[in-house]
Amino acid sequence: MTQRAPRSFSAPTLKDLARLAGVSPITASRALHRPELVAEATRARVAQAVEQSGYVPNSLAGGLTSRQTRLVAAIVPSVGHSLFSDMLDALITTLAQERYETTLGISSYDPEHEETWLAAMLGRRPEGVVLTGTEHTARTRRLLLNADIPVVELWDYTPHPLDVAIGFSHEDAGRAAFRHLAACGYRSPAVLRADDSRAHRRAQGFMRAAAEAGASEPVQIVFSERSPQAGRGREALNALRAQAPEADAVFCSSDALAQGVLAHAHVLGLQVPRFGVLGFGDQALAADTIPALSTVRVDGACIGRLGAQALVTRMRGAGVTPAAQEVGFEVVARASTRTPAQAEAGR
Repeated sequence: MTQRAPRSFSAPTLKDLARLAGVSPITASRALHRPELVAEATRARVAQAVEQSGYVPNSLAGGLTSRQTRLVAAIVPSVGHSLFSDMLDALITTLAQERYETTLGISSYDPEHEETWLAAMLGRRPEGVVLTGTEHTARTRRLLLNADIPVVELWDYTPHPLDVAIGFSHEDAGRAAFRHLAACGYRSPAVLRADDSRAHRRAQGFMRAAAEAGASEPVQIVFSERSPQAGRGREALNALRAQAPEADAVFCSSDALAQGVLAHAHVLGLQVPRFGVLGFGDQALAADTIPALSTVRVDGACIGRLGAQALVTRMRGAGVTPAAQEVGFEVVARASTRTPAQAEAGR
């Protein structure tokens, strides 16, 4: 892949906004900061120019003599999952080693919330932005394009990043999960997942792998990512047993959910690994559950570290090659799923 050319870092200025609105810079500033002093028609023209240009008022104006704020704005869906916290810790630590400070936002899996946060953060003139994932609103993309600063998208892989992307294919992870369960002899695996887009893509990969193998379509149990975490495993497994009592294994959208399923399977008298449980993330306690949890491992710390290094390179004005980097994943087989040998012996 050819190296991306460095970007020019020329965000729209107040003069640009005023020129587009057909008013003086003073009038444009008043429309933004003292709208009661400006006629309604003028305010409307300025507001339209803001929307068209992507101009963001500089909340630090007058206090800086340089564009160098040493500030990076980063947003993650949640800090409740160790996957994201591991990634974030590596990101912040690596940036701090280069004397950059990180301000953090939480999107709660909501692209519109990400958009609102980003608009506010761009007013502080960060030198770089870190987003989690590749699904953004049209306005978020426009704001970033007009801000013309380095952007790194983490966690999700795409061959067409906004600027730089480092992550993995969620669909491929779902495919690998189904193939692992099939190799272990499970014939009716199901999916227990949250309703966020990444878990959905993993489920799509799982379903497609099942179709490719000629298996029946797996049952899915979906719950809201915004619902309380306590009891999710119990509720999801109860729902599955009611809807598909023949299911002999489950692929869970997180290790936390899988751990809840393991605990409730014991209560229900389900024998694991005869009933297989596969998680996602290989979080801190996965190897210490009883039985130890099979899972799909993603190296969040590696993604955070590589993302920080790429962002520093871009903030220094250099290109990054490749602009899209896939770090992959690994299915880790432990005691919560049968081995292929055990499956063969049980036939």
